[in-house]
Amino acid sequence: MLKVLKEANINNKIVLLRLDLNVPISQNKIVSNFRIIKSIPTIEHLIKNNNKIVILSHLGRPKEGEVDEKYSLKPVSLYLSEKIKKNIIFEKNWIDGVDFKDSNIIMCENVRFQNGEKLNSSELSRKISLLGDLFVFDAFGVSHRKESSAYGLIDLMDSYAGQLLENEINNALMMISNPVNPLTTIISGAKISTKITLISKLLNKSSHLILGGGILNTFLFALGHNIGTSLFESDYVDEAKKIIKHKDFEKLIMPIDVVCSNSNSFDNPQTKLISMVQSDDKILDIGAKSIDKYVDIIKKSSTVFWNGPLGYVEQEPYDTGTVKIAKAIAISNCYSMVGGGDTIPIIEKLSLIDNFSYLSTGGGALLKFIEGKELPILKKLGAYT
Repeated sequence: MLKVLKEANINNKIVLLRLDLNVPISQNKIVSNFRIIKSIPTIEHLIKNNNKIVILSHLGRPKEGEVDEKYSLKPVSLYLSEKIKKNIIFEKNWIDGVDFKDSNIIMCENVRFQNGEKLNSSELSRKISLLGDLFVFDAFGVSHRKESSAYGLIDLMDSYAGQLLENEINNALMMISNPVNPLTTIISGAKISTKITLISKLLNKSSHLILGGGILNTFLFALGHNIGTSLFESDYVDEAKKIIKHKDFEKLIMPIDVVCSNSNSFDNPQTKLISMVQSDDKILDIGAKSIDKYVDIIKKSSTVFWNGPLGYVEQEPYDTGTVKIAKAIAISNCYSMVGGGDTIPIIEKLSLIDNFSYLSTGGGALLKFIEGKELPILKKLGAYT
């Protein structure tokens, strides 16, 4: 059974707190604060109970063992300090010991600057464990990985699930085990390779399954449509064909029209029926008729799970489909769950965060959990017993 923080009597301890503060940063400023804000309740709970906290996190993908200021957590430390109105000591050289001085919170520099972190070095885990009395894991987004500052600490210390992790598990389980039907799932993004198992799994559970992005293009190609120079994964066409032959294939909702550009430019967007796409076209979004079709499905849904933008959202007007679907879900009466780092910044930009039932901090971890795979850290914490 999962050992959860809120049921434990933890007072006057030094707590190692593993968070997922891997947020986008530009010119030392936080672009999306979503994961930071989601981490605050556990921090406040620990401080309220007179604990001192050593915060551990990674940021980006630096070359392990090398310090790269581009991936420093210092901007995150400053932002979090301002949000919780507490002094946070930012510790660059922390592996051999930390000094709280006049603070109750220390944030350690990027754990991936330490040799052995991604390899789950037992020696690195041992050194980290000496910094505190017990361990709280609240980084759902890395629960599918075996790394020293997370997985490696659980065997060495009395360990608990933080409030965010508990919420993530409960909401994902509700979506998987007992969704209120009709359930509509929207699976999109660039790569089908990371989501092919998820599509198969959710096709059985869903009333409707809507595809978008490069994933949609792979299915269109498998169905024999001309997709021009559009992004797709040729290695997964056969997998897509297997799903097309699935008894529940009629649940897979295909677009009526798409928005294309010439393969050499993003200028001059043109809306075309699927059957009218030419060899020099690049599909970059769903068209107006498809949007209306999807919005109508969402209106009739009781539960919606959404992962991944439906078009090339980096450039207007190819974000139109994604924006209109986000707004449709936001005003619906359904239980809505969104997972995936590429989707949530769009919802933030539209100021719709509060209009969704649950936004997950997990990307790959959430998808694997929904697929039914055991996540190593959750297993160690007793989530499957």
